Amino acid sequence: MNDTASPERDTRPVGLLLRFGALLYDSLLVLAIWLVLGLVTLPLWNMAGVFFWQVQLALNVFAAWAFFYGFWLRTGQTLGMQTWNLVVRSEEGYRISPWQATMRFLVGISQWMVILMAIHLAREHGDWMTALMTALGILALGASALHPRRWMLHDWLSSTELARTRPLKRPRWKEREETGAGD
Repeated sequence: MNDTASPERDTRPVGLLLRFGALLYDSLLVLAIWLVLGLVTLPLWNMAGVFFWQVQLALNVFAAWAFFYGFWLRTGQTLGMQTWNLVVRSEEGYRISPWQATMRFLVGISQWMVILMAIHLAREHGDWMTALMTALGILALGASALHPRRWMLHDWLSSTELARTRPLKRPRWKEREETGAGD
């Protein structure tokens, strides 16, 4: 992705299903990174004789940030976003800056922390808390649906947007077969 605005981008807003599809794909990749990180750090914790869950949590959050930060700055797409033909870019259509990538990640992870806390509160405090948290969730999703470009909170606060890209006309592996480079 170059630093100029791309006119070949699809201008339709990205809906929730595409966002969640890419998020699910990327979540599985981040989970795999966390498992490998755990395999590396667990022997170190065993040698030390103690387990500092706060340090492990900080390492996991840093690994997730590095995953998204690296992909967003390099190509504007994580692997999940490539699968669903999505790209993150600035409001003007350019590459996002390191600050925008970090802000997008921090606001996004904060939103998920609020959702998890709401689930915990609903389980602890019963039906009225469940109804309140459900209403707040519907309000947040409704606000996104009412926005003309369907921005979520992390889009708005980081001045970025998720946009559709056009899929490749022909898979790269078919191009290699036709030119004989695959033999």
